[in-house]
Amino acid sequence: MPETPVMLDVPEVPGVAAAPFSVVLSFPPLVELSFGRYFPSLAALGGFLSSRDVTSHQWDLNEEFALHLLEPAHLRAAGQGRPTGIEGDHLEEMSAVAGRWLTDNRDQLFDAEGRHDFASVTGPAYLLTALARPYLIDPEPEWLGDPALLESARTLVYRTYFDSLDLASRIPVDAALFGISLPMGPQLVPGLVLAREVKRVRPDIKVVLGGPTVSLMDEELLTTLLTSHRQIDAVIRYDGELPLAALCKQVAPGGEWQPTRVAGVSALTEERGVVHTAPGPGLHPNVLPHAEYDPRLLGRLADAELGIAQARGCYWGKCDYCDFVEQYDGSPAYRGRSVKSFVAEIEHQVDTHGVRQFELITESIPPAFSRRFSQEVLERGLNISWSSFAMVDRRFDAETLELMARAGCAFLVIGMETTNTRVLKLVHKSADREENLRFIRDAHRAGVNLRINLIPDLPSTTLDEALEALDDIAEVADCVEAFSIFPFEATRSSEVGRNPEKFGLVVAENASGLANQAQYALNHLGNIDPAMTDEERSRIHRMYQDFAIRHGSGHMRETGSEFLSAIPDQDKLFRLAVGHLDILPRGRELLVTHVLRRERTVLPAAVASGLAPWLDGSAFSLRALTEVYGEAPAKQVLAALIESRLLTAVGVRALVA
Repeated sequence: MPETPVMLDVPEVPGVAAAPFSVVLSFPPLVELSFGRYFPSLAALGGFLSSRDVTSHQWDLNEEFALHLLEPAHLRAAGQGRPTGIEGDHLEEMSAVAGRWLTDNRDQLFDAEGRHDFASVTGPAYLLTALARPYLIDPEPEWLGDPALLESARTLVYRTYFDSLDLASRIPVDAALFGISLPMGPQLVPGLVLAREVKRVRPDIKVVLGGPTVSLMDEELLTTLLTSHRQIDAVIRYDGELPLAALCKQVAPGGEWQPTRVAGVSALTEERGVVHTAPGPGLHPNVLPHAEYDPRLLGRLADAELGIAQARGCYWGKCDYCDFVEQYDGSPAYRGRSVKSFVAEIEHQVDTHGVRQFELITESIPPAFSRRFSQEVLERGLNISWSSFAMVDRRFDAETLELMARAGCAFLVIGMETTNTRVLKLVHKSADREENLRFIRDAHRAGVNLRINLIPDLPSTTLDEALEALDDIAEVADCVEAFSIFPFEATRSSEVGRNPEKFGLVVAENASGLANQAQYALNHLGNIDPAMTDEERSRIHRMYQDFAIRHGSGHMRETGSEFLSAIPDQDKLFRLAVGHLDILPRGRELLVTHVLRRERTVLPAAVASGLAPWLDGSAFSLRALTEVYGEAPAKQVLAALIESRLLTAVGVRALVA
């Protein structure tokens, strides 16, 4: 039921607090790729509320959930293949490998000062992600309409975790509003559990959801959520600053709770049921105050990186499969920040926190901004490093890329998707095949590292086209730091989802498919793409994934100089690198996971039985192997162990980088 908003004029008043009160801003689990990182939504909202004289408390409950997973009891259970609340035997899963290895090596996820080294792209940090993966819940519609599911076994890990937080004591006495930021789909169910627990201990507090997860939810589903989950008092859609400040004014002493009078807010009313108030225009990034990063949260991170908003929306905004541009309804499609304003915030954060690593928060950094920003960084002598999302654009010429490298660009994440010109034009990407390959080579020569995202099965892609694109990518692979492979997903809120037939797709809600890349089933449009069979599609994804893994072994995975690389003399002592290995008996075989190389090796029964005396890391030699296997087989076994980097010389201390 859309309703014309009566927006409280928050921006015109210096503050909203008539008497002391505060707001909790929380970031719940589960965003496993944000472990060890400070998600910027809390800092951005905290800075805005501070400019309106509202005190806020930032809670990164996702980061604290990582610590919960690292508790010894949980590690032991995970290592035994028994993740909390998950049925079945998962002994061979990577979550179990993580549990077993981290039981003895938990300290390697922290630096010498005890700070979280959870975000490192090398070493064992990825095991924390593996440990969390069983707890991802990509909610289907039934989660919105059946509150009883919050008591199911699937939520046990979250209920146990929130119970351990002692919310009754932790929530400030003067807190009047509890905000829950939900950028990602797998946060929705834990967020609902959190909201219920907050209401249980503090029924007086108003609980408000916000973020892209609810902004992209259609009104029918949002109505179901608000009708069924009465622990939610309001939902903010799209830009959050002005609606949040208006709701703060309503919960302040003397205020009146009327959330549906605020633009961009949905809430359940006694008179009219759920009301969805139309969004109003959001503020331009140039007028937003600096983000306020909590020193307490920042101080617990090793190699902390700060996110600074460069824009809202995408300067290109034409890619038909993308729905990020749908997050700002009621506002201009693109609001780009000035270089002056952007650099001023960077300087402020450097002065305030001493941090010099930054991520530009943008859907895609425009080439013109990149040039001006890089020039400003160099002229001011700022000693920073930075990264950003970007798209291939002919205006990223060699000169611009060289300028960016000199200004501290550490890497760019590129949504290239494919090199097939026909498919790129169909979905309205900016670049064609030749431009993509030119960009990769120019960036490499300039010294700009690239992390490229590929979608092998964009709409109407044939098997031959996908194979040709893979050949193209392989030719320039040495110019790229890393590749990430995603299956295509048609989302309801994208142009592809609204008009699937234009892209050769047939709507089929129960169609089988690969795992959703967006981790948001509520926005997924089931479909069939007849351009490839299911078998062909699976084959293509395996080929792309195998390519990315092979490429990664030389770029993103360290092998370490301590591992044997050649067959030693007969009596030279070596040992299994047990400090880097998870060794799991599987019948008479051994399943060996190399934690550092991120590879798995199966040792057949004949080999496994012969190695039994040395599985504890005891020293042995080629002569000892010869006594067990015979001369020729011993050399074959040794060569295989060396090829898999499972051996290290005696006297070399096992360290994980």
